[in-house]
Amino acid sequence: MMKKIINSNYFYAFISLCAAIWLFLTVSSPGVGSTRDSNQSSTSTVNTKTTLTVPLQIQANTNDYYITGYPESVKITIEGPSALVTATKNTQNFNVYLNLKDLATGKHSVEVKESGLNSELTYSIKPSTVKVNIQKRKTKTFAVNVDYNDNALASDYEAGKITLSPETVSVTGAASEVNKINKVVVKPILPKGIKTTFDQEVLVQALDKNGKTVNVTLDPQTVHVKIPISMLSKQVSINLKQKGNSSNSNFSFESDVKTIRIYGTQDQLNAIDNSIDVPIDVSDVTTDTKKTINLADALGNQVEATDPDTIDVNISVSSANNSGNSSSSGNNTNSSSNSTNTNSNNNSGSNSNSSNEDDSSTNNSNSSDSNNNNEDNDEK
Repeated sequence: MMKKIINSNYFYAFISLCAAIWLFLTVSSPGVGSTRDSNQSSTSTVNTKTTLTVPLQIQANTNDYYITGYPESVKITIEGPSALVTATKNTQNFNVYLNLKDLATGKHSVEVKESGLNSELTYSIKPSTVKVNIQKRKTKTFAVNVDYNDNALASDYEAGKITLSPETVSVTGAASEVNKINKVVVKPILPKGIKTTFDQEVLVQALDKNGKTVNVTLDPQTVHVKIPISMLSKQVSINLKQKGNSSNSNFSFESDVKTIRIYGTQDQLNAIDNSIDVPIDVSDVTTDTKKTINLADALGNQVEATDPDTIDVNISVSSANNSGNSSSSGNNTNSSSNSTNTNSNNNSGSNSNSSNEDDSSTNNSNSSDSNNNNEDNDEK
């Protein structure tokens, strides 16, 4: 009977059914081997959140309009599956923006929006709305002025010509703001008692008539400022004067430099008029020569410094004997002339006397003839 049952088709069908049920129960029931997969599935479905700081973008016609009032960045908190939140945090492949395209000029309160976030994420933005001011855009170029405290200079020092690079800046902003600008300035801060040239980059400011900063964009935002600082100075002409003696020689001086700049204290400059004597030592000069004169040494304590430091002087030498011979020759000529004049006068006097003697003789002769005639008349 048992053998007949085992050989029956129903028996094998029953065994197959039992095996199928056992396999189904084994697969559908969690076991030790499935613990890891279960944990991974659980982790991927856990929600988390994070807060990011992201730039706030503007959608508007910024070529014609100037927009102010909005922050440069906002905070966005995102929440969702942990893996998705982490990926979004790392890539930040989304945008936060203000849509101003359809707004007119003036002040508006605008909602902050996002684009690009996964639909499985939820988010919140702070602030959720911002106030903006939309105005007509204007750009204008201004010259840069320099405003500094000259009381910071050391005593007996002065500032020279200031140089700026660049000398102008471009100002862009709302037309109403640009029109408020009274001047564009840099305000270098000089250390107290400064004696050397100031050379730094300085922030540029746009100020209204009351000295308050105007809300505009400056390009560039800084300017290179150079303020030469040196001792008090003035320009004077030079007089080349002989110093020392050389027997039997006369000297003349010539230089291409006619004026110099002298530096010194206020008292030193006040003691010098419009010219200054520069002594030229000729004690060792015997022939025509050129000397380089160190002005600081030549002028001594009259000044602190000069510009230039040195000058070239051509020295011409002439003999004092030649000059003396020329003078003696002139005296001899005068003596000869005087002698000639004296002889002429003597001759003139002799001739005059001779003429007087002849006249006297003639008169005597006439007198004798007159007497003889009178005697003859008496006899008759």
